[in-house]
Amino acid sequence: MDKNEYKIALMIDSENVSHKYIHLVMNEISKYGKIVIARFYGDINNLSKEWHLTAQNNAIKPVHQYNVAQGKNAADIAMALDALEMMYQEKVNAFFLVTSDSDFTPLALKLREGGMHVVGVGNESKASKAFVASCNEFKYFEYLNDEEEDSTEEVNQVSSSSEDIDEIIKSIIIENGVDNRIQLSRLGDILTNRFSDFDARKYGHKTLSSLVNSIRGLSMSTEKTTTFVTLSSKLSMADVSKTILNIISKNKKKSMVLTKLKQELEKQYPGFNYKELQFTRFSSLVASIEGLSVDKNAVQMK
Repeated sequence: MDKNEYKIALMIDSENVSHKYIHLVMNEISKYGKIVIARFYGDINNLSKEWHLTAQNNAIKPVHQYNVAQGKNAADIAMALDALEMMYQEKVNAFFLVTSDSDFTPLALKLREGGMHVVGVGNESKASKAFVASCNEFKYFEYLNDEEEDSTEEVNQVSSSSEDIDEIIKSIIIENGVDNRIQLSRLGDILTNRFSDFDARKYGHKTLSSLVNSIRGLSMSTEKTTTFVTLSSKLSMADVSKTILNIISKNKKKSMVLTKLKQELEKQYPGFNYKELQFTRFSSLVASIEGLSVDKNAVQMK
């Protein structure tokens, strides 16, 4: 079964997961299919206002559970029981278990035995090897996120306004296509999975193909009966490397914070997106340049 055809149950251990990661998880899920059931578990009286708002904005249903005994987590048990019930009732065929708690290892194994596709999502430093291995796939928050994002910033559901739809579509092509090329139908599936209100007419176009044709840097082609969308990058790694070295060399200390470097780069390359150069993180691009080293969030000339 193709990933974009899954009927998904999203189950979140809210006492183990920060609200700031939810929008990243929702974006990841859109690559796999449609959410049929979305729930978060815990003593909701102990959750922050930001957590409640994030859940509301993403249509995630709360399942309140008091911790009835010291040292025991009743919410974990409730989450596991609900997951098994969903599997036996055949409401879904895939699960996203958002937690770093290794106590969910038996649940992941049981769901896999039942023919479910299980995707775990958690912190790399907290998720045990056993839990990771028990899932069909495991995603780490650290790699869903971009290191330049302010971790203290309140983040809710991403908007698909006319101002950013061009960049959203380009990002989808880069992240989900092959060599910056993707099927038009696949692009449409991911857009509607990510934004339930997506409609090309919101942006003044009758169809998705018309919208795509209006975006600078995108082109469409048809092979037999399949239409593809291609992002043509004007960036070259050689030019970007030269520019980065030039920017850093002008700094007296021959070093810069990555966020500042990225800002300076964007001044010279408006709309710059390092993913067009086949890198998943800006720090990885910088580290690949000869003569530079990256330590945490800073770059230094050797």
